[in-house]
Amino acid sequence: MLPERFVKMFKDAFNVDPVCENNDQKVCIFEEDNKIIVKQDGRVVAQFEDNEDDYATILQYYAKKAGLMTPHAKEIEELLRSLFVNIIILTEVEDKNGFSHSQRVAKMAEEFARFLGWSDEQAVELRNHALLHDVGKIAIEQLMLYSPTRLRTLELHYQDHPTMGAIYLSINESLWQYIPTARNHHERWDGKGFPEGLKGEEIPFYARIMAIIDYYDEVTNFVSADWDSEIKTPSQALNEIKALSGKFFDPQLTEKFIDFMTNVYGIRT
Repeated sequence: MLPERFVKMFKDAFNVDPVCENNDQKVCIFEEDNKIIVKQDGRVVAQFEDNEDDYATILQYYAKKAGLMTPHAKEIEELLRSLFVNIIILTEVEDKNGFSHSQRVAKMAEEFARFLGWSDEQAVELRNHALLHDVGKIAIEQLMLYSPTRLRTLELHYQDHPTMGAIYLSINESLWQYIPTARNHHERWDGKGFPEGLKGEEIPFYARIMAIIDYYDEVTNFVSADWDSEIKTPSQALNEIKALSGKFFDPQLTEKFIDFMTNVYGIRT
């Protein structure tokens, strides 16, 4: 049985009891032979001497493995996320309704999640990933601001923004959960994307969703040499997404996105 003081600290931090209910529990903490042991996926990943001076360190280690966050850490995440989102939106061009690219992508991502039957919490989580997916473009905007050849600078450094986004989000551990989406939303299903050339389900799930919604918003709002010389209609964009399924985009997610756009927005291919 875990020491009483440790149990109290654990409950105060995570609002749950530190119990191992079964062998299938992903992350588990218990005491054995006067040692506090942490298991992950049924395997011992750490063991600590039962020393009260080390309880805070043990709790921090457990929190990392279990993906738990203390209320203080949650506040830090919200503060840093809000700071980045405000900077992102300020550097993006607004549409006629006053919304920027990241805001539109975030709104559509949340609606898509709800269409898929996700919980409110999951939908909000996907929205937060969407708001931060282009955080690396802040670096490009800074380069362009002080460059006499701004468009050329953007063209030269465009593929750097996923990597820069990962660097920005690495400043605090509370933002690490958003790194895979920011870093990998320009990967392609066929493995020809950037920055890592990931293929298929190697690409993080949220990044695969973001790739589709990001593309849709880009081609229906901006003229881009990467895609075409004119803005596409919603129907044209959906047809393009359908044609790029299995090449650029996850085929199953593509099918679900087309269903979503048809049923929620009334747009047909």
